[in-house]
Amino acid sequence: MRIELEVVSVQKAGHTPAENEDAWASERSSTLEGDTLRVAVADGATESLFSGQWARLLAREYVAGKMCEPPVLLESLPGLQRRWRSDVEARDLPWYAQEKLREGAFATLLGVRCEQSPRPGVGTWAALVVGDSCLFQVRDGRLVCAFPLEQAAAFGSRPFLVSTQEGHNPRVGEYVRCASGDLRPGDLLMLMTDALAQWFLAEHERGGTPWLALPAWGSEAPHERFQPFVEGLRASKVIRNDDVTLARLTVGA
Repeated sequence: MRIELEVVSVQKAGHTPAENEDAWASERSSTLEGDTLRVAVADGATESLFSGQWARLLAREYVAGKMCEPPVLLESLPGLQRRWRSDVEARDLPWYAQEKLREGAFATLLGVRCEQSPRPGVGTWAALVVGDSCLFQVRDGRLVCAFPLEQAAAFGSRPFLVSTQEGHNPRVGEYVRCASGDLRPGDLLMLMTDALAQWFLAEHERGGTPWLALPAWGSEAPHERFQPFVEGLRASKVIRNDDVTLARLTVGA
């Protein structure tokens, strides 16, 4: 089984790519028989400082295989929090930023692990999520899995987020959700941060096939196809002005 991975991320309108607070990480661009592929996306909260840095730490830690199960995630957080604090506290910040920094940074985390099954041509996936980033699985032209949210109306303004501050995380274990399934040739797995995921579900609820609307970029630079698509959604007022990240996994034979 071979899995081709495509990832693209677009910052909010009016912001630079360096200000994008979404993050993603992966082990490699594809996986061959017998290998494991881990992919993660994380969405840093706009209202907190250095949330993009925190999102990157979370995504990379998942891909390193250190946060693929809830107990391991909880064990990994203190070390990640120390790394985040060490990095940001070394910066020369104005006093008001230092005050804001005491509140910490917050982010969602969604990771998926894909593996070859003992059965020829079949694989498995296992996902872990905190927050409202979403995974979708499409098979034979049908949406067969939406995780963790299944309706566009389920998106709220305050999802539970993983924090750099230990005092904000005592209940994080209650909010970790896991799901799993099988993979077959032709399947699509898509990981999305919340703005795109909400649009995806709303479009599907209207009877659409949003996975077909998402542009393919082939040999082109991803932004050349994806950024105009996102800008069109924003202009049509069908998506919020937020950072947008898509990781698309196409399963081959």
